[in-house]
Amino acid sequence: MATIQTATGPIETADLGFTLMHEHVLCVDHSMRVQYPEVFHRRTELERAIAKLTEAREAGVRTMVDVTPIDLGRDPGFIRDTAVGSGMQIIVATGFYYQVPYRFMFRPSAELVDLFVRDITEGIGESGVRAGVIKCATEPDMHRMNERVVRASAKAHRKTGVPIYTHTYPANRTGLDQIRVFREEGVDLSRVVIGHSDDTGDLSYLEEVLRSGVICGMDRIGIPAPHTSEQRADVVAELVKRGYADRIVLSHDASCNIDHFADGVIEKHMPDWKFTFIPKRFLSMLRERGVSGEAIEQMTVANPRRIFEQTGPY
Repeated sequence: MATIQTATGPIETADLGFTLMHEHVLCVDHSMRVQYPEVFHRRTELERAIAKLTEAREAGVRTMVDVTPIDLGRDPGFIRDTAVGSGMQIIVATGFYYQVPYRFMFRPSAELVDLFVRDITEGIGESGVRAGVIKCATEPDMHRMNERVVRASAKAHRKTGVPIYTHTYPANRTGLDQIRVFREEGVDLSRVVIGHSDDTGDLSYLEEVLRSGVICGMDRIGIPAPHTSEQRADVVAELVKRGYADRIVLSHDASCNIDHFADGVIEKHMPDWKFTFIPKRFLSMLRERGVSGEAIEQMTVANPRRIFEQTGPY
């Protein structure tokens, strides 16, 4: 058992329960919010977020890992208020997305590492919220600046012990590029989740990723492209059949508020992309494909707990 940080304070890993490992409370454009405050109504969005997470909690979800990086609108105070209002345990991230982080283009990489470590050990700004996971991303390919961010994430992980969760572009097999960097930085790959792995049906690629020792994040469940939910279920079930149930976690990559879409678009065109799809429907799809209750418990409860129990710098 270990103690981990959430938006509302520390909890024991034994209390994680059913965990969605890759979700978002907010994905917003801070520049738009600062210059055009009318585009974001905090009270309205907070009520919406609380309602969505309350629905997920009532469906059996106990914990959500919010992997929103610094540059996609991470708002620790809003996340904390959502957690308080909904009763959801939310783990908050530090890290950067795959775009070049403007501030750090010509600054030393050590500044990146120090920022991530401070978020984890001291707290994010003046919010009092400490990060409990490091997010990094690579798309469509790993370029020089992106590799700097991935390496900085690895170094911060080594200094703190909190897990790494990545965004990848499986069509270009970028999970393997990330694994190469993590190996070079001496990262214990069992503490790494390679995200968006269900965006491919290439089992040879997925097995190569899994053989490295990492965990596969099958975490875009409910998004109808590039694969349907049925196709995603087929891939998960096949990997379980091949003996990888202890190396898979499940999630949606959904958000309470995401600036990419106008109101109502997601509900109309992607109705399954929501926090309740896995507990209410996808798990039944896995059972129909022969996935046992034990394997489902492994992927939704035991694996997340093990990832967060591997604590301490090294």
